[in-house]
Amino acid sequence: MIHRFSMLERALLSMNVIPHPFVDAGAMMGLNHALAAAVRLGIVDHLGDAPRPASQIAGDAGLSEKGTTLVLDCLEALGYVARVDAGYAFTRRGRKYLAAGSKDGLRYFIQFCDWLQRGYVDLDETIRHGRRAAGSMIEALGEREWELFSRAMIEISSTNVAEVTKLVPVPPGARALLDVGGAHGQYSIALCERHPGLTARVLDLAPVRRYADECIARHGAAARVSFVEGNFETEELPAGNDVVLAFNIVHGMDADGNRALFAKAHRALRPGGVLAVLDQVKGTGGSTQLARATTSFMALNLLHQASGTTYSHEELGDLARDAGFARTRCKPLRSPGFALVVCERR
Repeated sequence: MIHRFSMLERALLSMNVIPHPFVDAGAMMGLNHALAAAVRLGIVDHLGDAPRPASQIAGDAGLSEKGTTLVLDCLEALGYVARVDAGYAFTRRGRKYLAAGSKDGLRYFIQFCDWLQRGYVDLDETIRHGRRAAGSMIEALGEREWELFSRAMIEISSTNVAEVTKLVPVPPGARALLDVGGAHGQYSIALCERHPGLTARVLDLAPVRRYADECIARHGAAARVSFVEGNFETEELPAGNDVVLAFNIVHGMDADGNRALFAKAHRALRPGGVLAVLDQVKGTGGSTQLARATTSFMALNLLHQASGTTYSHEELGDLARDAGFARTRCKPLRSPGFALVVCERR
């Protein structure tokens, strides 16, 4: 993301002398695709802390020197690489997010976003009719796209799992957690680590099972965390839970779908249990451009991908009350626009 401007650039942008669409629609479009290409084509795999000439990077990646140089220049403009003498090397930002094996890497997230962008060719029709023309994003996922999606979600969860699991109010003596649409199960694993008496079931579709199994095995959590294949939209939820997680799923459904989900979650909880909803929540994070951009863009993206949208705390609270929950609390996260909404069952 371009975020460093000279004093003159800031002044000209604020006065609209430099047209903002040059940045918003022009530069960012090309830079976004260059970033994804750098990951997909392996350019970043041949970068390190020591400067390397573009010719060497291109040769190792099996690419043209001209094309590789232009992509590296884009990465430099974004702050992921630095040009040193006649070579290119990772900056601290590039090493953190793009280097192979980095625990903070977001390489699958970048590629998944690029795949999403390529699906915007018919966005006009979605906007014109207020709904996706047919089907949903899930129906368009092949094996490779399921991997991009699943590993991108693992990367995203790794950025906030410690923060989120501290905010989930697990009732005293809680024994059973149900992670609805939990995919990788990383939040369930972390909650079980924080609460020794807790066991968890991760309920999701069959294509994501291998990624949940990987995470469970990596954390040595198989004795307490299990994966259950199922579709929460069409099936009743397993009963007898003290905690139900609905993380990053309400944005993928319309109001009727979420009304059914909240009712199912209420039935699946024991008295005194909690439903924890993690999502992009309108109105959280203040009125900053980043907070508003996060929830606004995700609402449009989800309308186009799955006929979904983003919701405010008040809208989620209404859904919870209609389902029989006693009250809701909204806990904003550090990331602008993201929040945890806790719904308490009587």
